[in-house]
Amino acid sequence: MKLAPLAAVIALGLSTSACVIIDADEGHHDVTVTRGVSDGLEPLQAVRVERDDLVIRVSSNGCTRSDDFSVESQRRDGLTAFTFTRKRPDMCRALIADGVELRYPLETFGVERGGRIRVRNPLVRP
Repeated sequence: MKLAPLAAVIALGLSTSACVIIDADEGHHDVTVTRGVSDGLEPLQAVRVERDDLVIRVSSNGCTRSDDFSVESQRRDGLTAFTFTRKRPDMCRALIADGVELRYPLETFGVERGGRIRVRNPLVRP
């Protein structure tokens, strides 16, 4: 098995990782991406707010569902910080190139319309 190509892909992924901050003002959502450290968190391919849901895109082998993740939220000074942790590995065999989108209703976490959101997971390009 050749490890050099795998090491190059991992290095590229780490060099493009980031933390996502979404600032919503009167229904408008600004996404700010800043460099961050993954701390072993599940890498996300995309993050956005759509309607009243926080939508994340994650890698999948075909069986990933939203209940495969635990979601930690912390509210402080008008900012809600989210951390997504995969509870169960996706053991299916169909690699989904674009990953899958998972939706989490913001009202479940007490986020009001226009509230600021931060996602602590690293953001990587698929």
